[in-house]
Amino acid sequence: MCRRGHLLLIAALAGPTTLAAQHTAEIRARADSLLREWRQASALAAVQDSLRHAADIAGRDTVRAGALTILVNPSPLPVARAAARAWAQIERFYGTAGEALARQPLVLRAIDPDTAAQQNPGGALPVSWDVSDDVLTGLLVSLADLSGADPALHDWLGGALIPSFDTEPRRAQVYVELVTAPSQAVRGCFRGDRLACRDALSLAGTPDMLTRWYGPDERRFLATVEYGAFLNQGARAPEFRSCAGGSDSACLHLLESLPPGSLRRPLSYAARFSLLQTARALGGAETFHRLFSAPPGPMGARLAAAARVSEDSLVARWRADVLAARPTPVPLPPWGVWVALGWAAVFMSCGLGSSRWRVS
Repeated sequence: MCRRGHLLLIAALAGPTTLAAQHTAEIRARADSLLREWRQASALAAVQDSLRHAADIAGRDTVRAGALTILVNPSPLPVARAAARAWAQIERFYGTAGEALARQPLVLRAIDPDTAAQQNPGGALPVSWDVSDDVLTGLLVSLADLSGADPALHDWLGGALIPSFDTEPRRAQVYVELVTAPSQAVRGCFRGDRLACRDALSLAGTPDMLTRWYGPDERRFLATVEYGAFLNQGARAPEFRSCAGGSDSACLHLLESLPPGSLRRPLSYAARFSLLQTARALGGAETFHRLFSAPPGPMGARLAAAARVSEDSLVARWRADVLAARPTPVPLPPWGVWVALGWAAVFMSCGLGSSRWRVS
């Protein structure tokens, strides 16, 4: 009897372990089955994507101009002429670095402008086939973005790298930024401080850029006005009130808590692209080949090496070009003074006629 009790006790104790092992094995079997099904579904999806891509490019003409390869459906669209013109501009800008575009074929879908129900172009770029050569050429040039060839350059630039020799409008825009941007670095750059110019253009990449870009008043404005809706909530609300009350350390801490890359830089994409254009003008057609081949490092040093000048010389040339592009003031015609005086008299009479100025 005692022996039988011992056996029953051992079975009772081993039962949960056996059941747990069986349960674990069952879960593992189900997981393995789900994994196999997921792999099969992923393989099927890849095949379907490949078939869709093949169907999308089937029946298209292949147009080549230099490193440009364009797949387009038959139509009156002047692709060959526009591609030749576009490649001439692209090659002039990028030099031999433009050969990288051979790895990026462009897929266009020429669309009849008179067709009311247009087909879905899928992954192709839709283009009305009645556009002019100039418009199509500009479109092809705008697609020649090589910023992906250099992730650090892409991050610094903050936008696409598109071949362009049209410098004056962009430099005129940058001149206005130098005069008006609320940043101590930009003001110093306008006055001729080249170190401040390098800071404003984000060329050094040092971790203390916040204090080099913006002074205390500018930091308080950024924290309480520009990013106020985001920072004045939750656990940061007390620190926000301290910042609004004049605590620069609170403002600094708030701005440093912003997600990486979200703090507005003092100069825009136009300023950085114009510096890139200056480097291209100094370094010639192989500037981008040298830039893409350069080892990692601060962008200022890389651009200077690509342009084959010192960083000081590059920044000084950029600043001189920007100052030379100062927008021309609009001349006021002779009768404009009298118009202004007339309106001033009207507003003055309206103001004096107000009840606020009447003596009761």
